[in-house]
Amino acid sequence: MVLIVISKHGEVYDGELAELLSIMRECYSRLMPHEVSLVDLYLFERSSSVEVFLRKESDELGVIITPLSESFFAMHDAWRGIPRIIICLEKIRTLPKLVKIGGIRHEVAHTVLHGSLEYYLIPIQPSLLEIAEQFNLSSEYTRNLLYLVSIAVKDYEVTRLLYNRGYVEDQVEYIKFLLKASEDDVASWELSKGKPLLEVLCLISSLKTIGCAIPLLNDGRFCQELKQLLVESLSYFPKELSTLVLKFAEEAFPTLGVDTLENINSIIYRCNLIFKTVFNRLC
Repeated sequence: MVLIVISKHGEVYDGELAELLSIMRECYSRLMPHEVSLVDLYLFERSSSVEVFLRKESDELGVIITPLSESFFAMHDAWRGIPRIIICLEKIRTLPKLVKIGGIRHEVAHTVLHGSLEYYLIPIQPSLLEIAEQFNLSSEYTRNLLYLVSIAVKDYEVTRLLYNRGYVEDQVEYIKFLLKASEDDVASWELSKGKPLLEVLCLISSLKTIGCAIPLLNDGRFCQELKQLLVESLSYFPKELSTLVLKFAEEAFPTLGVDTLENINSIIYRCNLIFKTVFNRLC
């Protein structure tokens, strides 16, 4: 039995707390065997409170903690050595039931697969050093690239685990909810156009949601619909680049094994193709 330690920030209704705990406990049970015995659950009534909390955590821990974006209503980390799930109730209360359930299970699976500090203090991979030297990347750019690849890989691993344990319909609905280009995505691309290194970061950033979806393409019931949504979600990229990143994801992610650090190294190694394509296109 996993002990879930609850921290409430704002008004939390008894009914919604009971529902969240029921979803989490059922998921932890189905994902056995695993080593999670304790997880912190932080519930925030309002998104503004989440942002304040994350900024404080970032300052205290001396690390960069990415705030919840418009599309995400929950997140996980292990910066304090214990797996932690953070949920924004203001966002989750408006969601369709399966999207909500799928998102919570997604975070639970993260705590199972990536519930220790080693998955956040990821060392620079050998393949990344090669790319950094080849394209004269700054240390800040290199760290950003490592971060973007690591979250894409971890999200792929999460959906793969959930899919293999029989969670399909809820994960499909969750991914469909995520497969919408945000205004921030479009704005970032507009600012990056014509600048090779920034274009590469935009393309690799898109792998997070694509990675979530890839395992579900194995299900014939949803494959075509999800592929179409993937194409539409990348429509703000030029056709050549959206095709490149989709082909990259469909070929690269299914080759990954069970070692997260090795998987990150493998995807970074393959990112050389994205760098070369963008630079050849612009230069």
